[in-house]
Order: sequence, then structure tokens, then C-alpha cells
Amino acid sequence: MLFRSLVAVATAEKCMHPDPATNFDDALYAGRWYEVGKYQTAGGAIFQKGTECTIATYKPFEEQNSGGDIGYSSRKQNDGSWVNATGFLVPLERPGHFSQTLDFFGIEGAPVDYNVIWLDEDSAIEYDCNEHILGLLDYCVHFMSRTPTLAPEKFDAMVEFVLASGLNAHELEYAQGVQEGCWEQ
Repeated sequence: MLFRSLVAVATAEKCMHPDPATNFDDALYAGRWYEVGKYQTAGGAIFQKGTECTIATYKPFEEQNSGGDIGYSSRKQNDGSWVNATGFLVPLERPGHFSQTLDFFGIEGAPVDYNVIWLDEDSAIEYDCNEHILGLLDYCVHFMSRTPTLAPEKFDAMVEFVLASGLNAHELEYAQGVQEGCWEQ
């Protein structure tokens, strides 16, 4: 039994550690992002289960590339109420690579490896991953935009970037984000 446990741990999946966007800058990443879609494992989707209108908001600390506050909001489809998670990003060795800790319903979650791998003025891709005991792995690839929609050509380029990087290791089905009817025009 001990041998099987050791084999399971030795062969456990590991998080990928993609390079952060070379142009990452807190000021460029700061502000509101609309989630236009994602690849997300079941464990990574617990907070967002049955929701739509997901946004992320990053508020960097005053000192450049010193991390900041991060918050997520999603509207429940069944009753229209909002679920929120707040936390912080602690910078690691390179700008755009963080340890993220979130508070879900008053309970602090485990730190997650958080990577901003694509960033320009109007779009971003964030990859986060968490390794659990017994070799389980949860990861998310979030496609984000400064507006509730993305131009199809831009979106196609972003998906190709993620697939070429091998970040959808479980070959998950793409989940389209719902932003329609969420925000005043």
C-alpha cells in the first residue's frame, strides 16, 4: 500500500510554469477585465459554477510590480445574486508571475500559481494552477478583455497561443463566457 502511494505521488501531474508576458506591467494589467471564455477543470470552477457575467479587477499596490489586490465577481444564473472572491497577488521571480490567495465566502483558499501570459491594451490571458494531494491538478486558462467582447481575429490568435503552449493539458472543452445583458451599454 505504501509503495502504491509513493508511485502515485511520484507520477502526479505538475503545474506548468509558462513564461509571463514579456511586457507585463502592473499599470497595463490594472483595472477591470471581462472574462470572455476559459478552459477550466472542475475543481477550478467551483467558485464560478452556475454563474455568468464574470469580471476580474486588479488594483496594484503603489510600488511598481509589487503585487496588489485581486477581486472576482460573477452573477448566479438561477437568482441573479452575485458571488465574490477577493484576495491578493504576491509577485514571484518575474513580473507577471504571482502567488494568488483568495478568500471564498470568508475562507482563505490555498495559494495558486498565477501567470499573466498574454497582455496588451485590450486583452489578457491568465493561467493559474494548483497541485493537490494524491496527484490531482486544477488549472484555469482565462481569456479576458477590457470590453465584454473580443474581436474574432484577436480571440483566434489568443486560443492558438494557448494551444501552441500546451496549457490545456486535459484537452478541456472551451467554455464561452456570458457577458450579454450583464452591463449597461
